[in-house]
Amino acid sequence: MPDIFIEFGPRSLLSLAGVITLISGVWYVDRTWDEKGSAAYTRALLKGKNNGNVVIPIEELKAAFPFPIAFLIGWLLFAVSYLFPTSGGFKPEFETPNIIALVFSLILGIVASVPMGDAVMTRNASKKKKLSMLFLVSWIGLSIASSISTGNGVPSFILCFLGAISIILSMKILWKNRKMGDAWEAEGKPNPNPVVYNMGGPLFIFGWFLFWVGMSSTNAGTLENGIPFYFNFRTALAFIAGCGMVPIVMMIDYAHDEGGKYVGMGTDGAHFGRLFESPIPFFTFWTLFGLSSFLAFDNSILEIDTRKLLLLANCILQATVAGIFIQTALYKKNAGLKNKFSMLFVLLFLALAFNIGYDGGIARYLAFPGAILVILGQKTVFGNRKRGDYWMINDEVNPNPIVYSVGEPLFMAGWILLSIAISIPMI
Repeated sequence: MPDIFIEFGPRSLLSLAGVITLISGVWYVDRTWDEKGSAAYTRALLKGKNNGNVVIPIEELKAAFPFPIAFLIGWLLFAVSYLFPTSGGFKPEFETPNIIALVFSLILGIVASVPMGDAVMTRNASKKKKLSMLFLVSWIGLSIASSISTGNGVPSFILCFLGAISIILSMKILWKNRKMGDAWEAEGKPNPNPVVYNMGGPLFIFGWFLFWVGMSSTNAGTLENGIPFYFNFRTALAFIAGCGMVPIVMMIDYAHDEGGKYVGMGTDGAHFGRLFESPIPFFTFWTLFGLSSFLAFDNSILEIDTRKLLLLANCILQATVAGIFIQTALYKKNAGLKNKFSMLFVLLFLALAFNIGYDGGIARYLAFPGAILVILGQKTVFGNRKRGDYWMINDEVNPNPIVYSVGEPLFMAGWILLSIAISIPMI
């Protein structure tokens, strides 16, 4: 029996639809503000070049900040989901914790949309500080009410609070690294060095994943038609190695994006040290991900068979192709070689998904989308980063890196799905 289980029903599916919708809304609004807001500043800078004044017309500022309709719809769906039980049932439950959670969800949606957007746009520090305090208090209230409403006890409290902390921390990180974040609010101008490879996006996705599991899971009744979660070494190793792949890749690519010198087998270690800018951690995490398949749900070691050995070999080969061949081709600006190895990279990921989902069931439906999201995430971020596709083709740093690239959220989401899939014991 799993420790907790997400039953597919109105509670889990409505809340998931809400989370996906509001994340999409956040990314669209913030990316638009970053790109159009910084472009408006550049135009104003050119116009005021002679007298040194940089004044962006309020009409242009408003045009750069679209109305967050998807964000609000997402929070509404998320709020309504609290009226249904975690058992997957369709009969509404108007219990006090559910109603409180619904109210806090609506408050968060309202606070973080138009009022917060206006405070950022107009650089109203006092207003933003007050809204931020209300935002923080509301997240605490939502986490407590969500945890109580599930009846899971400690697991939901831990998951919801860790999720909320991750979401809040992600926003601080994004604000520091984006174009129209801290630099705009403090100095009235865009960040001169926006950073694509920051942990804001991945933490945002991971935080929402934790919170969703915490608020929509159950540990009672008939557990079927959903996603099982086992609190064991297999799950721990799968998530540490799988989701841990994201910061490992980010350190390697951040170092290259920010000018790290290629010295063979990685960059010179100026940013994170020679070890973490080399393929060694990447190889280690891929190997651990493959080894997680050897563990049973009771923490014993499963019998070694051909399937598990093939899965481990697939992981090691994937680490070699991505960590050495593709990365070296990137450092050397060899686009042709990178594209050839990228095809093998895709095939290996699909083979991995097939092996993980070989038994069928929910693992298959998680593994294949997970692999596809990881592939799409990598392809997308390569086009948006400083020293990616643009750098390889034009032999110069991308003049317009996109901090709010959808690549990083897709990459994180893909690894979450793959980690869940491989954590489910194989038959």
